[in-house]
Amino acid sequence: MHRRKMRKYTVLYIGNDCVRQNCLAGHLQSLGIDMHKVSSASLAKQKLRRHEYDLLLIQFESVRNHLFDFCRFVHHKHYEAVILILMAKAMPIIEGKLFEYGVDDIAIGKQTLPVVLKSRIKRRLVSRLSPTKTNKIMLKGGVAVDLGRREIRLNGFHRKLEGVSYKLLQYFLENPHRAVSREELLKSYIWDNSVCSSDTGERGRAIDMAMTRLRRLIEPDPSNPQIITTIYGTGWILAKNAII
Repeated sequence: MHRRKMRKYTVLYIGNDCVRQNCLAGHLQSLGIDMHKVSSASLAKQKLRRHEYDLLLIQFESVRNHLFDFCRFVHHKHYEAVILILMAKAMPIIEGKLFEYGVDDIAIGKQTLPVVLKSRIKRRLVSRLSPTKTNKIMLKGGVAVDLGRREIRLNGFHRKLEGVSYKLLQYFLENPHRAVSREELLKSYIWDNSVCSSDTGERGRAIDMAMTRLRRLIEPDPSNPQIITTIYGTGWILAKNAII
């Protein structure tokens, strides 16, 4: 019997704390996760032009002057990569703005210790959700979803479906044809591995960003969504005719 080959995940750490980087790299290697290291946002951009990464760890103190521009670059060029910001102390105003730039999570203080990050990254990249009954689904507009491979096929192009986007779509598939509120999503398994310490309002903005990213993946026309539609004042719903 052939053993199924495990997917190889790759993390990019952007920062100048060499001791912490090397310690975390050792922890992740034990999970089969490769970690590349660079010291600046400009060097990270060079890496991102040549490689695809599943998760980016960004040390705030090392790139703060270029952080927002860099997050915008990642969001547009590698929108499925998970972005995790590491901060020595809480900075609520900056945290809120970071979510508007596509950041997924923020780890603060002791949450940035390598042993803690190892556990969080493992849950994000290695742990799997229980599969739905059907791995392959056809959505309205000719959108083919393969949950097993975590892929979307639309107009002849393949796109990766991972991280929060994967969990968010799966949640709507598990709860079809009923309104799902922001509060329900906040309490769901989608965020059960969050290391973010921000308040509910800021996490709410993170949900808005996650919904935007998912719609860019699955909607033939993201500006006019027909698969997951908005119910103003209530939340979102998987449309009745979304699955064909």
